[in-house]
Formats: sequence, C-alpha cells, structure tokens
Amino acid sequence: MADTRGEHVESNCPFCDRKQFEERLVAEVDGFYIIATLGQITDGGYVLLFPKGHISCMGVLSEEQAVKMFSISAEIAAVLLEEYVNRPSEFLPLTAFEHGIVGQTVKHAHFHILPAAFNLTPKISRDFLGTFIEQIELMELQSRYKEHPRPYLYWVSGADVDDSVKRNYTAIERVCWNPPAPAQYLRVIAAEALGRPERANWRTMDPELDKQLWSETVRRLKPYFA
Repeated sequence: MADTRGEHVESNCPFCDRKQFEERLVAEVDGFYIIATLGQITDGGYVLLFPKGHISCMGVLSEEQAVKMFSISAEIAAVLLEEYVNRPSEFLPLTAFEHGIVGQTVKHAHFHILPAAFNLTPKISRDFLGTFIEQIELMELQSRYKEHPRPYLYWVSGADVDDSVKRNYTAIERVCWNPPAPAQYLRVIAAEALGRPERANWRTMDPELDKQLWSETVRRLKPYFA
C-alpha cells in the first residue's frame, strides 16, 4: 500500500501510522521522522530516527536516503550535545544502534540515538562468539547489505576527541553479521550498561516515568527543528 506521497506503508505498522506517535513527534525532516522513544533508558533525550516509507532495515535504504539519514543523524547528535551534554568528554557522549531484521519488536527500520556514552562492543563480542564483527561506515552498510542481505546489529560508539574543538567528536561504527540476537537485545544491554535494567523493555517500563521523560524530550528538542 502507498500513502498520498507514494511511499509504501503497512497498515499494521505503528511507524507507518503517524497518529500512533504524534504526541512523541519531535520533527519531520526530508522524508524521515524523529520521535522520542517509548522506554527512555536515559533521563530523556532518547530518540528514534526512521523513514516515513516502510522498509525492513537501514541496509535497504537507497544511496540518496542513506545520505539524508546520515545528515539528519549528525544534526540530531549536535542537538543532543547542545541540550543534554554540558561537560567535556574523552569519548563521544552519544550512542546509537539499529537492529537490522533481528531483535526488532517493530518491523520498520529505526535508528536509536541516546545521549549517553558506553561501549557495546565487548558485550556483543562475548555474546556472539564466532560471528563476524567489523568496523564499517553507514554508507558501506547499504552496499554490503545489498550484496548479501542478512540479519545484523549495527552500533556507533564514541572514540577519542580533540578537546580543543568543542564539536570535533569522532565515532566508531561496527556491524555484527548474523547474530542470534533476542528481541530488544541492544536496548537490553544498553540499559544494563547504564545500570537501569528495569527500563530495558519499553513495554514494561514504568509508564508514568516514561511519559514524563519522553514528554520532556519532545519539549526540549522540538524547537531546534522548528
């Protein structure tokens, strides 16, 4: 099925139905939505970026879409650094990840971006011994996936920075191919890394606390995209 703009949508997909996330909508940018996620592992500032059209994972984005997504991700990162991070850091104080057709609870590509610094790589390496983990760039993800479509986990961890330039942050991107990851795997290990395992499952997090945090996230971030 297609919407009025010709984008493919799925009738039973919560990310294809704007009414289901309207309250949490931060911005609509260049064919993508930015929303405050349900299940705020951090104390606010945790957002999802996803295309309006229904696709299974970021690996199937067109080159044009991937360029747009990279640009929007960088804009989100700058906003989160401005609004949620107010001290110098030796590492990029943001973490981002995607479940690529494995561990998804919503079968619509969505990129998680959190204002918190932690390294997911050691845990993933231990949990999925024998899987292939490699350093990769977002634009490479699309070409590699199209050559050989298969499930993956993709994540971005902080790297060393030059403190003489406020925004000269760098990041390391990695992908793990064909991991037998359970539902919400990356959310779970992110919550554990932050010492908040009770927030791992977005379906069972304290709804009052969660609404307070995502509402505040929308209020704080929306003006940057107005």
